[in-house]
Amino acid sequence: ITLSIVLMVYFTYWYQAIKHQGFAGFMTNIIPRGVPKWVYAILIPVEWARVLLIQPFTLAVRLFANMFAGHMLLATFMVATWYLTSASIGALFAAGSAVMVIVLTAFEMLIQALQAYIFTILTAQYIGESYSAGH
Repeated sequence: ITLSIVLMVYFTYWYQAIKHQGFAGFMTNIIPRGVPKWVYAILIPVEWARVLLIQPFTLAVRLFANMFAGHMLLATFMVATWYLTSASIGALFAAGSAVMVIVLTAFEMLIQALQAYIFTILTAQYIGESYSAGH
């Protein structure tokens, strides 16, 4: 799901950039101006890698990793609750684990809302950058 959302964002980003700046204009506007000529040998591959690979990868991984980590925590405490209820001595620990499931669910909802906000802000910044030169 996160990859499909990121692909939609980047297809929109590239479409708007090429539409408003042209392909050659967009590829040259990625590179900052006013740096010494010898720096361009390093700067051009780094900036192109940033736009082509790093931005989409980090946008997708940030969302996926937070969702995966939260789901793994919830699954761990759910399994612990189920396992500890089967043991006669583990009823107190099972109750603590069940409380943790509720607390972590609320925490996960907060984290997911924050990640959706960050994703939206970054998407708006990337698409806004496609309308004019970023630097």
